[in-house]
Order: sequence, then structure tokens, then C-alpha cells
Amino acid sequence: MWLQSLEMISATDGWALVWNANPDGNAALEPTRTSDGGRTWIAVTPAAALPLLDNGTALLYAASAERAWIAVSHGDGNSTVVFGTADGGESWTESNSVTGYQPVAMDFAGPEHGWLLESQGAEMGHDPVQVYRTADGGATWSLLAAGLPAECDKSGMAFSSAGTGWITSDCVLGYQVLVSPDAGAQWAPARLPLASSACRDGCTAFQPQFAGGATIVEVGSYPAPAVLLVSTDAGESWQREAMPAGAGPYPRVTFFGSADGIAVSAAAQGSIGPDFYLTSDGGLSWTAVPQGRQFANSGASFDFISPLLGFAWISAGQQLYQTSDSGRTWTVIVARLG
Repeated sequence: MWLQSLEMISATDGWALVWNANPDGNAALEPTRTSDGGRTWIAVTPAAALPLLDNGTALLYAASAERAWIAVSHGDGNSTVVFGTADGGESWTESNSVTGYQPVAMDFAGPEHGWLLESQGAEMGHDPVQVYRTADGGATWSLLAAGLPAECDKSGMAFSSAGTGWITSDCVLGYQVLVSPDAGAQWAPARLPLASSACRDGCTAFQPQFAGGATIVEVGSYPAPAVLLVSTDAGESWQREAMPAGAGPYPRVTFFGSADGIAVSAAAQGSIGPDFYLTSDGGLSWTAVPQGRQFANSGASFDFISPLLGFAWISAGQQLYQTSDSGRTWTVIVARLG
């Protein structure tokens, strides 16, 4: 099997999108799940999605070992369908089609309420998008917001439990973060303590995280160290925290509460540094963790489910790696499609 994306729920349970053959050839994506820590993966593709997955454009969102959704683009490039399961992929529901070139991000607040960010076609640093919403677990989607600023390639979308929504972007000049105070109906530029001049050569704002009541937005701009913007009042005020220089301009930061987090060091073109970084005070200070395996320029991706337990895989690769000590040591897992 060849992994494209991975979302582990626990040390044993997880979901992944995998290629059913070498992606350099004639291959299609399949949603799969594991219950043995990634050693064996079972294909759980809904029958109605089979002809759509051949085009290789799909987005996975996993909420639990039983509940997950996949958004799949039609081959015509004009619409997207969402499939949802509540029983680990034994059965799926198929949604109505929504207009769009491809799904950018999907987020759910509980089993019923969710949002889909759909691109209308990105080109030359412009990415017009629309926001769709579901209130029945993904069975039906309705257009919620259109006409959002098209500048910059959209990089992510997330909603807090209170219904505040955020859309982040990757910009060639300056930066763009949009915020919605009303569950996605209206959007406006967020007031962040970061001047556009700090992103003279462009900035990447990563999908926000919500940890212990805090909203955390990471912004990176090569070659300077990344910064964390932290708000405890839904974006009314912000605290700016600098990342360690060794973490690189684009570290992959994951928080597991208001205090504990891990940063996978990363520079330009996805290169991975020799140290990861741990925090136990919400990002005010970081401790370097030397890595037991040097991923370097291998195009590796990471999924940590705690500051200690994490998984890594090489893009379109067949090997999976697991750590239980923040990366000090890694164990090779030969992943097999059952």
C-alpha cells in the first residue's frame, strides 16, 4: 500500500487514504482503517465512490474509530460529494453534490454539524472559495458563504466549539486570515498582531487549533522562525510567541491542550530538521528533542496523537514509523492492505 494521508485516533485505531497501486502508474485512492496500530489496513471504500476516486482528488476527516467522512471530487471538476460513516466504514451515506473544483478543508463539531471549504479553481495566487454547511451529519450540504476574498491559496479551515470559524491561506505577498463570528455565514479579515511588512515575501498561515479554550494560529515566512499567535478570547486579543530558530520557518505544531504541544521542525520544501521541540507551557518555552531517525528531505509527514506518541510516513511510501518517546526512537511498521 502507498499512503497519501493518515489520521490516527489512538495507538491502535486510525484512518488513511491510500493508493491501491503505485501512484506513478494507474492508481486510485481508497479510504482504509486500522485497529492494530497501522500494521493492517482494511479498505472500506463506499461502492458509489469507486468511480470518483479514480481521479485521485479526495479529502479525509476522521472524528473517531467509527465515524469519518470523505469528500470526493467528480471527474468533471465541477462538483464534490461527501460520504459519511458512523460504523467504521461498514456502511456509508452519500450526500448531494456541491458546486466546486475540489475540497480544501472539512471540519465537524459533533456528529451532525459540519463545514466544507470548496475551491472554485485556484490559479496564479488566487483561490475563490465557498463555504458549505451540513446539519444532518453530512447527508445534505447547503451553500453558506460565497464571495470570500480570492487572494492567496487557502490552506485550511476550522471552527471552535463556540462556532467561531477561521480560514487560513498561503500568500505570495503579505498574509490573509479570515474569521467568522457566526458559524461561517459572514467572514472578514482577522485582526492579528502581525504587520503585512513582516510577510514581505509571503506568509503561510496554518490551520488554527483550539486547545484548552485558546485559539492558536501558526504563521511562517522563510527564512525567519515561525511565530505562534495565541488568543484566549476568541480573537479579541492576541499574544505573539516566537518559535525556536531550530524549528524552522514552517514547523508542524500540534497542541493537545492549553499547555502541552510538539513541533516537528521543518524548513522550505518540506525538509525536516534533526530536532523536534516540546512545550508544556503553551508555547512560551520549548525543549529540543534529538530525533532517532533523520527524515531530512524525504518528504515525510507526521501525525502525533500525544506529545509522546506519533506516526510518520513518507509521501506515497509503503513504510510507516511509530514513536512513543517524541521521536527519540522510531520503530518501522510494514503497513499492509488487508
